[in-house]
Amino acid sequence: MSDAPLVGYVVGEVRTDAFSFVTNPELAPPRLEYVCVRGVQEPGGDGPRQVDLLAQVSSLGVSSRLLEAGRSYGEVEAILRRLGSSPPVMMAQAKVLGYLDEQGSVRLPRGAAMPGAMVERAPDELLARFFGRGITNGLQLGRLINRPQVEVVLDPNGLRRHLAVIAQTGAGKSYTVGVLLEELLALGGTVLVFDPNSDYVLMGRQPDGRPTPFANRVQVYRTPGEQLRRIPDERIGRVEELTVRFSGLDADEVCDVAGIGSKATNIRYAVQKAIDRLGKVDYSVEALLDELRLVAGDGANDEGSGAAFDPIAWADRSAGSADADLPAGDDPNDWFDRDGRPAEAEAPRARARSGGQADGGQGGRAPSDDQVAGSRKALKYMEYMARLRIWGFKDLPMERLLRPMTLTTVDLAGVDRRIADFVVTKIVSDLWKQATRDGLDRPVFLVLEEAHNFVPAGPDDGRAGFWLRRIAAEGRKFGIFLVLVTQRPNRVHQDTLSQCGSQIIMRLTNPEDQSAIRRASESMSEGLLADLPGLNQGEAVVLGPLVRVPVMVRVRARRSDEGGADIDLAKALEDARSEAGVDQYRSAGAAARAARPPEPWREEI
Repeated sequence: MSDAPLVGYVVGEVRTDAFSFVTNPELAPPRLEYVCVRGVQEPGGDGPRQVDLLAQVSSLGVSSRLLEAGRSYGEVEAILRRLGSSPPVMMAQAKVLGYLDEQGSVRLPRGAAMPGAMVERAPDELLARFFGRGITNGLQLGRLINRPQVEVVLDPNGLRRHLAVIAQTGAGKSYTVGVLLEELLALGGTVLVFDPNSDYVLMGRQPDGRPTPFANRVQVYRTPGEQLRRIPDERIGRVEELTVRFSGLDADEVCDVAGIGSKATNIRYAVQKAIDRLGKVDYSVEALLDELRLVAGDGANDEGSGAAFDPIAWADRSAGSADADLPAGDDPNDWFDRDGRPAEAEAPRARARSGGQADGGQGGRAPSDDQVAGSRKALKYMEYMARLRIWGFKDLPMERLLRPMTLTTVDLAGVDRRIADFVVTKIVSDLWKQATRDGLDRPVFLVLEEAHNFVPAGPDDGRAGFWLRRIAAEGRKFGIFLVLVTQRPNRVHQDTLSQCGSQIIMRLTNPEDQSAIRRASESMSEGLLADLPGLNQGEAVVLGPLVRVPVMVRVRARRSDEGGADIDLAKALEDARSEAGVDQYRSAGAAARAARPPEPWREEI
């Protein structure tokens, strides 16, 4: 006889995957509670054996045989006056999750419970074996929603088939990802986060501002610029500058970042020729501008030279100085000054390498009209490039990103989308080339926030999507594993989303996004899909190889500070009211002083 509390008895038709049981208000378990039926006959090769089935309450209903639907108001009133009350009939529906075999694996039953069998509240010990998996080095995501004393430990091997974290805005998505990052770092993971919203830049800080125990293993890179920083560098702590070596870009990359369309052949050709003239020297974007001006000639500043350029498209671009410090010493870089132009002493050599100023690098032949026109139009695009402060003379060091037990966040907040796409492309492609050419010493986890912007479902005008789709399809063979984070799964490339064998899904109400999850996930049942809108903030459904069976979990508290928390809007509005009152008082005082007639000046004697 079990010591577990009795909650009801199996009644009605019983299936191998579900059953109904009758209960009463004193015994009834809440929805999503775990129950078990012991001693169910399970057929096997060596004869039937008895197993304990674990199930989860999917719904509760209350009815009355006396007060059935269809009775009039007067009939119900008469029955209640005569009997005083009507005893309720409480029915519960339960979904069978399975049983544990001798090896500790979860099996779906081929037998069914018998009507009249006792339904018990599942003991914590059984749930711990189901959801703890006996893993000593797992990902402690949180605890069961209805059993706060039972921890849910995820199997790290479940990340081998990639992971998708999906939730609508405000459900706690970035908070949950922060917990995963803490767990991955504690297990020794090398994690690289692309963060378009500064959600994870505070991983090295506790909520009270003190460093976290793992702060020395957290590094944050930010692109230089004058964009507004929602979280200042001082609050983050150590912040390093992310720059890209401009001379390491090929002509196509330069044109793509600058926004030169593939059909603008004259402009792209002009850029290609200018880069060819610069040769192998470590040049800056200003040096490329000089090469284009060399060919553009006197018409470089004509009003009509930018006819193909749309100024409205660039109206919101951030502006700033593109000056960069050049390496000193006996180096080819010393051929150029701080603005990237040929240094005075070496100008003749630099001009000689570029083909000579007189002929525009055409080997003695004057450039054609198309080349001149292309160079003049290219200048407008390159002037935009020169205003971007990301360009330097060194790339983000890959060896630093791939250090063991390191969490690196690349903060892309406020960065133009084209530049953000380029940064992701640059880092991911370099990582892929190293993984396929030299191999990786350890697994690397790529976390991509706002994944729908980088791997879109529709036409992709960036290069990041190509590399990310490739990693989703083949990355696990080379030790690269994706974690896609999005609030719009319907806008994520469907093949990429379907490659994520595990999912952590939080509250989601949009029907199109729910349909996208249904198409992408083999483990998502209609019942679980129906539960998503009812999840509270911080609650999630975990599916796939991360867990033995789908589980609903309340995410644990973070050890690090959260960068993506919502502002206290009520407090902000209160402050605005106070400020408006002060402003009104000052305005009234100023008006009164202005209306007062001037007083004659009197000298005190």
